[in-house]
Amino acid sequence: MMQKTAADDMEAAFAVNAAANKIILHNVGKSYKIGKGNFTAIANVNITIQDNDFACIVGPSGCGKSTLLHMLAGLDFPTQGAIWINNKKVTSPGADRGMVFQTYTLFPWMTVEDNIQFGLKLKKMPIKQIEEITDKYLEDIKLTKFRKSYPKELSGGMKQRVAIARALANQPEVILMDEPFGALDQYTKNRMQLLLRELWQKEQSTIVFVTHDIDEAVFLATKIFVMDAHPGKVKEVVNIGIGENRTLEVKDTFEFIQLRKYINELLYDHQDDDEENI
Repeated sequence: MMQKTAADDMEAAFAVNAAANKIILHNVGKSYKIGKGNFTAIANVNITIQDNDFACIVGPSGCGKSTLLHMLAGLDFPTQGAIWINNKKVTSPGADRGMVFQTYTLFPWMTVEDNIQFGLKLKKMPIKQIEEITDKYLEDIKLTKFRKSYPKELSGGMKQRVAIARALANQPEVILMDEPFGALDQYTKNRMQLLLRELWQKEQSTIVFVTHDIDEAVFLATKIFVMDAHPGKVKEVVNIGIGENRTLEVKDTFEFIQLRKYINELLYDHQDDDEENI
């Protein structure tokens, strides 16, 4: 019989703690070999996200925001520490996680409804159930009239609505979003932010959302993880308490403006440090 090591005991104790939270990143680090040396992209990142949180990650370029998201998705792996989702260590991609990227990742040869149904058909759901789920999400994203359209016939915002519906239709425990509105004009971005908050509240899902847009993060999030760079690490966690039912008018309130200013100051503190080292 193999004897338990101290590392085994530590992981078992951590698993008990993970059970109380939706997502835990524990001492996560990521290093890459460059020539004969190592480059540390992320170091000692500790993040806890509860069920139904809308967590945004912001930070300067190169701080590892997208790398963290890819590790949560199981598309990349930490060289240090561990990631837990629903009390399970992340070791690969899984159906419990859905991902929406900045680039439009719809299948161009499929119609809107076929794109939404793709994952459901892989699960071999009954046709009637697939159609009911498709109808629901087409109505939610207000694209029922476009169900037979192809991606090339849609605007950027419409494509992202379909991508979000496709992710939600599979009923994942966690939605991972990597700057999904970054390529949209401001008017469309505002509409997408409102739609996403509405869908999040309706679905009671947990979202991890990477963005470089501070206004977007404050508007969407229940909490924001502000990251520092070189190496990437969490500088501060900012809880956003500006109410659940948000309209665009909240962006003009004193509380919103103060939160935006505070997060900007956290980011500029980092930039000032970089400039001193130039």
